[in-house]
Amino acid sequence: MASAAPWLAAGAVVVFGAFQTGLIPQSSGPASGPAKAVSLPGGGTSDGNQCGTSDYHHFPLPPGADEPQPSGTGSGPRLVLASYGYEKLSSRSPGHLTVGLGFAPGAKKALELSRTLGGQGVAVEIEGPHGLVAGAHGLPVTWSSSKKGGSVDVSDGTGGEITLPSQALCPGYDARSVAEALQPPTDSHRTVTGQPLYRLVVSLRDPAVGTLRASLGLPAEDGVLSANNLVPKQGDWPGGKAAVSDV
Repeated sequence: MASAAPWLAAGAVVVFGAFQTGLIPQSSGPASGPAKAVSLPGGGTSDGNQCGTSDYHHFPLPPGADEPQPSGTGSGPRLVLASYGYEKLSSRSPGHLTVGLGFAPGAKKALELSRTLGGQGVAVEIEGPHGLVAGAHGLPVTWSSSKKGGSVDVSDGTGGEITLPSQALCPGYDARSVAEALQPPTDSHRTVTGQPLYRLVVSLRDPAVGTLRASLGLPAEDGVLSANNLVPKQGDWPGGKAAVSDV
């Protein structure tokens, strides 16, 4: 994920630029969900009952999985955040967050995932200084591959996209503000000067992941893959330094 961080931040500029120039209309609709678990439109369940909780993850993650990761870490399969940001399709919509998923098998072996990820879907947690501000699990994936069947081969660059609707946000939060807080701060030269205010962690679990890891002599880690939006420390910014390229 780390190697993708610079262009991920740049990609989000397109989304926010559209909002600021009026291409995306604003709305006075509901901006968040309740502080309890509820079924979400399109599938999945919110983590509203965990609002304010620190270090909550639906899928148990291995140590360090929600910390900044250096590029090229390990030789096993990896989940990559190909994009993330805010989207608003109409004036009647409160807007929602979208996350693009990419995969790096990490070996010259195929990685075929179940289209429904074993019926468990994807989990998303967004945490701020005061705990969880948004989260959901069981989110369905819209895969980029049009091939039929119960599995999808992500070894060839196939990725997917998930949507986090406004009902998955904790009370008092809105999708646009949350999306903005997922971006790292930058200086006048568009150089990253610190970590994002909010940490985004995306995870999934599929038996094929554990099988591939085992074939490479790596711990199965319960078949869980995860990725986050934190910036790897480079140079010596107060916490690291990395350049952000323009679109």
